[in-house]
Amino acid sequence: MLRRRSHIAFVLAGILALVVRCAPLHAQPNAVRIEFTGQPERSTVAGAFHRGGTLYVSLSDMTHIFALNTYENREARKLEIKRAGLRIKVAGGNPFVIVTDESGRQSVYQLPQDVLFAAGSFFVPLTSFLPLVPLTFGLQGFFSPADTLLHFGGEASASLFDIPSVALEPKANGLLIRIAATKKLADYENWLRADGWLYVTIANARADTASINAMKTVAPVREIIAIQSPTSAQLTFRLAGRIASSEIVPDEASNDLLVLVRAAAPEELAPQREKTVQPDLEGSRKRWELDVIVLDAGHGGYDPGTIGVTGVREKTIALGIVLKLGKLIERNLRGVKVVYTRKDDRFVELDKRGKIANEAGGKLFISVHANSRPRKPSSTRGFEVYLLRPGRTEEAIAIAERENSVIQLEEGYQERYQELTEENFILVAMAQSAHVKASELFADLTQREMASRTGIPNRGVKQAGFYVLVGAAMPNILVEAAYLSNREDERFLKSDAGQQKVAESLFRAVKKYKEEYEKLLQEGSDLGAK
Repeated sequence: MLRRRSHIAFVLAGILALVVRCAPLHAQPNAVRIEFTGQPERSTVAGAFHRGGTLYVSLSDMTHIFALNTYENREARKLEIKRAGLRIKVAGGNPFVIVTDESGRQSVYQLPQDVLFAAGSFFVPLTSFLPLVPLTFGLQGFFSPADTLLHFGGEASASLFDIPSVALEPKANGLLIRIAATKKLADYENWLRADGWLYVTIANARADTASINAMKTVAPVREIIAIQSPTSAQLTFRLAGRIASSEIVPDEASNDLLVLVRAAAPEELAPQREKTVQPDLEGSRKRWELDVIVLDAGHGGYDPGTIGVTGVREKTIALGIVLKLGKLIERNLRGVKVVYTRKDDRFVELDKRGKIANEAGGKLFISVHANSRPRKPSSTRGFEVYLLRPGRTEEAIAIAERENSVIQLEEGYQERYQELTEENFILVAMAQSAHVKASELFADLTQREMASRTGIPNRGVKQAGFYVLVGAAMPNILVEAAYLSNREDERFLKSDAGQQKVAESLFRAVKKYKEEYEKLLQEGSDLGAK
């Protein structure tokens, strides 16, 4: 017990280090009590702390409590846990949990917050991690926030997956989708969109996403996307043809779920086909024309953004570039309206920026920023173009955290962003899936033009979770124009000529994107789909 207390004390002592580099922490509670059904002698505690309204618990303490075999790479901030033929991997600064079974099959889970590595210990968001407790520790886990008690009891299911497979059975009048289940599934729903995307969400279930994503499709299914979150499995089906309805029901003879997809009957289509097909096609094309572009200058008002070597402010650079870009678009792209999230030095909340874009009917969203290193001056130079996806590198995550930290300047930010920070980030990615290819196309064009016209080193297209991009329901990118912590980059960005070159590069990317986008639109190609 003395060794356990010493370990926890060491962990808690190091939590103070997070105050310097993370959002403010609250000291209480510093531990979570742990109890086991019928085993009072095993009662103990694990290190814990609050950050941004989320309770984190020490996964390292938990592995000691359960006496599990682990492998740690502290330099890479990675932890691997071994139990009953399973390998569970986490990494500090990363929201993903990877579970590998004995056959080598992997199931990837994404937590709504990153795993944190501090004071030599790995911390996970407790509530979000609870669905993974049975896999990790072999017992069911129940948490009581009122008394900060984590209780373990009841053996976990021996099956790694609650949903091991999906079967497609075409019928004369549609399709039967059989979702195989190893246990009774009580909480589920389906949603059929008018464009043929069918979404099935099953709460408290684990799906073999690798096998389901790899399965061959049959008509009318064109594509299957299976995504696992800690609290649910999402199965998405892209359907061809006219679909009249869908319904999900339990199979009376098994644990399976049956999704009944009914195709539209000929008599439902025939009366209007001749009159409506061409007008609908033309109307759809017109609706998706690139006629509104939303330009977002990062930061503003009492939020200066990053500060350069000589005191240049990111908010000033971003606004200068955006205003120049807007003029180029307005003068040279006929029929295109430019909407600005800000045109002067004012503070605009991150969530309102996406709302402005959506209400304006935006078809493309460009957010402009400038980068920085913690130490100034720095030798690091270059521009980067970002897509909205969870960060894959430590650097991308750090940049996103810096840009996202502006929400702390907003009144009531904890309540306003609670849904965003606590829901699984992969659901946001699903909502953006209709714009993935278009965003990737524009990001690639942007990096090419920036590299060829500005002379700033190209650091490539990357991925990170920028809040400002989350709300924009359209193709979108975020551009870090250069590093203000580098003297040469700062000199370039603070000059009128430098800002003009960046604006011209972005304009040329917009122009080429518009040409390519509308060419594909005229051909009837589905640019947005995966």
